[in-house]
Amino acid sequence: MVMRQIVEFLMNSDQMDIGLAIVDSEARILWLNTTMNTWYSVTPEEEFPAHSAIQAIVGQVLQDKKNYPGVLVQEKLDGKVRSMIAYVYPQLKGECFVLMADIQDFQQYVQIQCEKERRETIGHMAAGTANIILNPLAVIKGTLQLLEKSSKDHVSVLQFAASPPHQKMTGYFKLLDEQIQTIDKALQRFLLFGKPFEWKFAPVSVLSFMQEWVPDIQVQALEKTVRFALEYPERNGFVFGHPKLLRAALQEIIDNALDASPPGSVLTLRINITDNHIHIIVRDQGAGIPKDLQSRIILPFITSKPDAIGFGLSFSHAMIAKMGGSLNFESSEVGTNVIVQLPTFTGTT
Repeated sequence: MVMRQIVEFLMNSDQMDIGLAIVDSEARILWLNTTMNTWYSVTPEEEFPAHSAIQAIVGQVLQDKKNYPGVLVQEKLDGKVRSMIAYVYPQLKGECFVLMADIQDFQQYVQIQCEKERRETIGHMAAGTANIILNPLAVIKGTLQLLEKSSKDHVSVLQFAASPPHQKMTGYFKLLDEQIQTIDKALQRFLLFGKPFEWKFAPVSVLSFMQEWVPDIQVQALEKTVRFALEYPERNGFVFGHPKLLRAALQEIIDNALDASPPGSVLTLRINITDNHIHIIVRDQGAGIPKDLQSRIILPFITSKPDAIGFGLSFSHAMIAKMGGSLNFESSEVGTNVIVQLPTFTGTT
């Protein structure tokens, strides 16, 4: 009785995103609801389109005389490929009851939720790993500093400067210190990504922020023999966020752009400020992001570089999202534009 009431309710409801139909033993449609008619543009006495997945399933059910519940299919409806789920049941007199549901939006929701959980898991793992490594790293750094000091204490300044072995040792200590700083920077980034810090956000002046940051970019570009072009905004604006988060996020984008830039090319940093939004655009003249990676490039551990772990853009995306912004990109074989959009702070939060 309950099942019959459910079927009657479905058959009498045209407000649901569910297609219903009854077909006879010859696969001709006896009845269908408005949704099914809209999807397939068919009427009673006709068959479903020959190329459709549902027509193939109906034919199989009529042949096998058994239920086909929950079959996932791809149907081209209104020029778009949609993910559907089909339930087809044989009935008395050789007829079939057909129920189709559009699960495109549901699949997108599940995908978003799964990606959210994946990011959280990776964040926790990154923060935990960073915490484990940071303490031994601090010990290594301290030990190297003591060794360097000890080697200098045993000879005079003049002897140290004139001695080739001591000069080599100085170079080794410098190299080790640089490598430790690189590791420390990466670990701090992992902590930012995964640890739920309570950041104290405040208005950040875009012009002041750029004046402090740009000289470092100029040095990086010079080392890479890349020309750096800066397009300042016509006015100042404020972002409600944290300068450390903002710089860490933008620096990753700059690093990626410089890595992609061939010698002699131009790296452009442009800032546009309006009453509602602040756009920070980084444009390089590299080979672009491969098309097969473009839809996934902001996911953790997705990269086109064999010597990278693929953490930069996902880190930038997460940090910018914390400040209410978004990260998008346009890429082709002549270069990539990375567009950061942040809300303009107007004095209220």
